[in-house]
Amino acid sequence: MRLLLLFTLFCCSVFTSAATVRDLHNVRVPVLDQSEASRTDAIGGAFQQVLIKVSGTRDVLDNAVLMGEQAKAKSYISSLRYERDATNQLQLSVTFMSAPLQVLLESADAPIWGASRPLTQLWIAENTGEERAVVGVDNKLWYHELQMAMDARGLPVIFPTWDLEDEMALPVASLWGLFEQDIERAVDRYASDGYAAGRIIQIGNEFNFSGYLTYSKSREIIDVSAASIPLLANQIAGSIAESLSDRYAVVALKGVDSGYVLRVSGVQGFSSYRALMDYLSAHVGVREARLVKAEGDTLTLALELTGSWQQVWDVLALDQKLIRSDTPGLYAWQP
Repeated sequence: MRLLLLFTLFCCSVFTSAATVRDLHNVRVPVLDQSEASRTDAIGGAFQQVLIKVSGTRDVLDNAVLMGEQAKAKSYISSLRYERDATNQLQLSVTFMSAPLQVLLESADAPIWGASRPLTQLWIAENTGEERAVVGVDNKLWYHELQMAMDARGLPVIFPTWDLEDEMALPVASLWGLFEQDIERAVDRYASDGYAAGRIIQIGNEFNFSGYLTYSKSREIIDVSAASIPLLANQIAGSIAESLSDRYAVVALKGVDSGYVLRVSGVQGFSSYRALMDYLSAHVGVREARLVKAEGDTLTLALELTGSWQQVWDVLALDQKLIRSDTPGLYAWQP
């Protein structure tokens, strides 16, 4: 059974800015040395990490089918190499083959989250002990750790530039107080799908982040603690990833009607048709797309979905490649 990554449809979100995650199937894990024993252990850890990254949730580690494949993790690898990180820590960089992993996740009834993912703004303030400061490029410690944690979970994020315009729109005191109206005015400057806002404070030997994640009109509280800066960054990234994967990851449905008929206008010539079909086949959520009829620049396509139509719609709405028209079931192709 082959999962033909594909998605077609449309997009109607008025302000979406989906980003394509590069190296979605690549993960890096620390190793003590380049011995075979260390490499074998690292590959097992890398296999778990890539499953979390591709599915969007740590729940996959409780999936007996997936964990049963860990002993065969080497068969899913396309390449690996050793490298050093910024702290000179030896790491094993492992790249897994995308198609076999997707087939595995589908067979295990696990969610699959494609490379097209929502872009999230991060508006965060911290209490340094002496004063409150914003987290941005100039705040190298928190910025670096948060960026690495987001990358590890496959989350595209942007930090504010914190130039004069940002500082005037959202003083650090307003961010620290989580004054939602002030934050939303500042957020409007940047194109994204949603944002996370919060504050970090150290209490004794523990770090705490309290804030919220906003997407569309939904708002979810985030309150996590950890014993170190890297661990807290991972907790924040994990909270965001779990929430978004619950919304956008596709879970294959079995034993139900998975067909959908889609009409697409604006397909001008063969190259435009090819681009449309390539676009559909590059997304997770559709097993197959077939051309049923062509009438001028309008095509009728039969889709076989791996999940529910609502799941497919939620992901396609991020790209704005297909625009929904006033006619039910008709979308305009915007290459």
